[in-house]
Amino acid sequence: MSTTGSLTTHRPRTIASELEAFLSDIKSEHGLSNNTITSYRCDLRTAAAVITKSLEAVSTSDIKDFLDSRDEQPGTTNRRIASLGRFFRWAVVRGYSLYNPLDQVGARYHAEHRPQPIASEAERRALDTAIASCPQPYRLIFTLLREIGVRTDEVLNLNVGDVILEPGREVLLVQDSKGGTKRMVALTPDAMPRSLRGLRGWIRDMGDGITPETPLFRSSRGNRASYDTLHRRWVQVCKQARLVDIVDGRETPRYTLHHLRHTAAAELIAFYPEQVVRRILGHRDPRSTRRYAEIVRTNGYNGHGGHANNHLPQRREQQAS
Repeated sequence: MSTTGSLTTHRPRTIASELEAFLSDIKSEHGLSNNTITSYRCDLRTAAAVITKSLEAVSTSDIKDFLDSRDEQPGTTNRRIASLGRFFRWAVVRGYSLYNPLDQVGARYHAEHRPQPIASEAERRALDTAIASCPQPYRLIFTLLREIGVRTDEVLNLNVGDVILEPGREVLLVQDSKGGTKRMVALTPDAMPRSLRGLRGWIRDMGDGITPETPLFRSSRGNRASYDTLHRRWVQVCKQARLVDIVDGRETPRYTLHHLRHTAAAELIAFYPEQVVRRILGHRDPRSTRRYAEIVRTNGYNGHGGHANNHLPQRREQQAS
């Protein structure tokens, strides 16, 4: 009879069979957030569907073949490399694998990061209409993603104390998901009217006695709203907006949640100076923000879904004067 740490087992250990044990271990040992665990689970499930060999039989070429078959953006590929690398390090420690096949897999690099805002005004309007009919708290979450351009996990990690709505000093304190520091995002009625209005109503409806540490967005069970549930709601929004395509016989949203960030960025850059938009988006490299300005300048991007365009000529005249 084999021991837990032996490579000789009654059944082959695979990524799929050990996935949940791995997630349970790293969550308890390192105190990772639910959003981080969800990201790991997504990456490993995707790999497990393709790489079905026993862990000790998985080779570096198997990993590279899997990554190449996905044809994904370098950022997504690098995230999968990191997730698989951590999984196999865990497997080696427990004796499930002889070595980490990710040790010989290098990171992928962008030739040039190309933002992908939703170009069609009709599609943006269709999404806005679908979002407006979505139940809370998802309506407000999607509105913040769509109008401000904060990252999905940054929105889900907001607490009540991160929302400051003093007249003339409306601010979101956003925990930067990449840098780990907090940044202040000013909420302005000209560029972010729906977000500001929605947050005022949401905080008011939460009532008195709510502590600053209370999650801003909670599920029906009282837990912090999860990415999985948010994604399911996003699929429904895209279906209502008729923005789904048939891929491999299945209905697939035409746009991801991250497209909302790109779209908001392109709209904000047509409204504010680059340095202001950079602070809103949390870009460490100013070139990341500048690419949105290039899109607006070269493609004539018509942003703000119609709700802020009326302000644009006046704003630009003020900046020029």
